[in-house]
Amino acid sequence: MQNYSVMTLKNSSFSYVLVDSILDISAKEWDAANVKGNIYLSHDYLSAFEAGMKQQIDIKYVIFYNEQKEIIGICALQILYFNPKELLQNRIPIGIANKVKLFFSEHKKVSLLICGNLFACGENGFAHTDFIDRPTFIRLVSKTLRELFKGSARNPKISFALLKEFWGADNERSQLLEKENFIGFGIDVNMVLYLKNEWKTFDHYLHDMNTKYRTRAKNVFKKSEALKKIHFSENQIADHLLEIDKMYIELLKNVDYNLGVLKAETFVYLKKKLKNKFVFTAYFKDDVFIGFSTAFVFGAIFDANFIGIDYTFNKNYKLYQRMLYDYVEMSIQHKCRELRLGRTAETIKSVVGAKPIPMELFARHRNCIPTKFLRLVLSAIKPASYEIRGPFKT
Repeated sequence: MQNYSVMTLKNSSFSYVLVDSILDISAKEWDAANVKGNIYLSHDYLSAFEAGMKQQIDIKYVIFYNEQKEIIGICALQILYFNPKELLQNRIPIGIANKVKLFFSEHKKVSLLICGNLFACGENGFAHTDFIDRPTFIRLVSKTLRELFKGSARNPKISFALLKEFWGADNERSQLLEKENFIGFGIDVNMVLYLKNEWKTFDHYLHDMNTKYRTRAKNVFKKSEALKKIHFSENQIADHLLEIDKMYIELLKNVDYNLGVLKAETFVYLKKKLKNKFVFTAYFKDDVFIGFSTAFVFGAIFDANFIGIDYTFNKNYKLYQRMLYDYVEMSIQHKCRELRLGRTAETIKSVVGAKPIPMELFARHRNCIPTKFLRLVLSAIKPASYEIRGPFKT
């Protein structure tokens, strides 16, 4: 990192380096700071993501040091550019949206800095070592984001910053970030299935279901028995990029709010770097490629991520529901304790046993007045309503 300057934070004993590419950072040093082994903060994941998405997203990395020049933490940042209409979309009531558009020029791009990952749920923005406690490190991240707001010869000014995203509610964390002028708000829940130790096979899982939901699961498998599953290799993913892109885009049309599109080519880089930690499952009817699902495996977590579906086959073959049950089976096979199914489709995910876990975001503008408008916008964003099913025997 000899071409990068060490920046000292004002009124602080800590310093940081802002780096443009993960390839300029030692994998050993970076991963040593990722103490919990979060795959989305791993050097391998970030290098694959960067290779696939660097033309769409401005990506930055921060390494923090203490006075002894020891690495105490890391941050992965993504910068996106929008006009206000793209940013507001249809999730914001029109009256509030119009007020915001009056303040911001509709044709002027605003920059959004995300501390985290636009394409993965959870706390994927930063990690720190035992050299620093969590509250101090969060304040350190906030101070650094304020520095980045100003921009430089190498980096543009930032309009908004987003800390994406924390699990559950935490009053101490909220109070800490509010003092840093961040506004907290709830978003759609993450649906999580906690797997029992007794579930050694998928049949054990089915046995724990009550009759109604076990019958429903068996019906899904019966309807989908004509489908063939293939766990794609790097080369097989590369051979089907056009179909993957098409099915993924079709799925996004059913999503209420979406800020970015992942390039299908990124899956090739992910498979190459992560090997068995990245699972790409393709579904075929005869010789027709009709759907795919992806997941990341790290520690005791099986994290379902992207899916794509040819909807002309979905109803007759229960394709989406089959994918959910296959996620359960794969997580059992990998001896995981937690299956994260992500946001949206909460009711159908609860049918396989997943529970809703609240998620919280924090945002701020670089100036105080637009932050007041931001509070108005965020107060209008409410998590989607849903019904939860209970498939297991009491």
